[in-house]
Amino acid sequence: MTRTLLRRFGVWAALAMIIAEVMGVGIFLTPASMSRTLGSTSWVLGVWALVGLLSAAGALCYAELGSRFPEAGGGYVYLREAFGERCAFVYGWMSLLVMDPGLTAALGVGLASYLVVVLGASPSLVPVVAIACILGIATITTLGIESSARVLRWTAVAKLATIALLIVAVLVRGSPGDATATTVAAAVPSFPALAGALMGAFFAFGGWWDLGKMGEEIVEPRRTLPIALVGGVVIVTVVYAGLSVAFMHVMQGRPHASDEAFVASLGSALFGDGAGQRLAGAVVVAVAGSLAAVLLGAPRVYLAMARSGVFPTALVRFDARRQSAPRATVIQVGLACVLVLLGTFDQILGYFIPAAVFFLGLSAAAILVLPRPPESPSIFHAPWHPLPIIIFLLLVVIMVVLFAVGRPVQTVIGGVVVALGIPVSWLVVKRGRRSSAASARWSDENS
Repeated sequence: MTRTLLRRFGVWAALAMIIAEVMGVGIFLTPASMSRTLGSTSWVLGVWALVGLLSAAGALCYAELGSRFPEAGGGYVYLREAFGERCAFVYGWMSLLVMDPGLTAALGVGLASYLVVVLGASPSLVPVVAIACILGIATITTLGIESSARVLRWTAVAKLATIALLIVAVLVRGSPGDATATTVAAAVPSFPALAGALMGAFFAFGGWWDLGKMGEEIVEPRRTLPIALVGGVVIVTVVYAGLSVAFMHVMQGRPHASDEAFVASLGSALFGDGAGQRLAGAVVVAVAGSLAAVLLGAPRVYLAMARSGVFPTALVRFDARRQSAPRATVIQVGLACVLVLLGTFDQILGYFIPAAVFFLGLSAAAILVLPRPPESPSIFHAPWHPLPIIIFLLLVVIMVVLFAVGRPVQTVIGGVVVALGIPVSWLVVKRGRRSSAASARWSDENS
């Protein structure tokens, strides 16, 4: 396949993509949940700092791998280079059938849950609204990279502006007495509470690695990737920690039985009665940006598979002018809509997260398997090697175990779907090699 992608993502665009994707449905809910379950500012800040540090270690590894292999596909390319085509195919299979539609469906349901609050509609309409939202944002991404980039930039700006407004409101309206109460160290939280907080924090950080899928479109990967990846993780860590402290400051003693009730209660506490809908609107904007980023990045994996001859080229044909792949997006959206109709938000998360986290760790581990190249102006070398990858793999192992224990049924279902890709890989990879070889010969003869 000829090169169809252009390098258009500089530092700011790459950073906007990370902020837009990561700060999604968990922007308010995870800090709120952690504040409720841990009950102590010190424990909340400790969890955010820990997960932020471990994520930054993984970001360093992905920055090095991305600069070494600046191609579309991210994790698929790293796995192919380190562990072979079959391992990479199983990852692509997982992306196509588990991770991409699962994440799309989860974000669609999260977006719809708050959109019905804003519109004052019945919660029973969430599946229908979720499908409509997915279809609408998918249409924007298929219009081209420029449309997607504008959505990412504006939603990132809107999120940061909303957070700044919240923090200012807390400083102006918050009660000093509440602040003192929440800074007192609480007893050590129970294991289920701490495990839930760690899983929630990891999910709230999810998506920074998707920048690797855009490797072929990153300007100056050696410079852009480490700044955007590590900088994005640091910004998100500071934002989530700040929001958690602010929430504990304002919401001390206020009951809120559900996430939607929490948003309404927070809005009322800061801005008066009826402000909950406006705050729910901010969540809608945040999740819309995340959904746009996921729909933009996913087809790049299928493009990498097609280049290896293990995915039908016709289904991932990129529009050279718009830099989009409408047919691949339709596949992702179709599978996501099926998941929306079959499961709840938590069920969908349990379906795709364990497998996605496993392959995230395996693709980052490529940095241990591949020989490190010498110093080069085009390649970023992660500092303190191999400490970052060891730290990050520790996080991955913890998360896989916690999700498997907490959601065993969904974990098994997702694992079975991924495992089915192993026998398929023995059929497809051999055929893909012959197809790639024939395509290369045809290209040589006609060049």
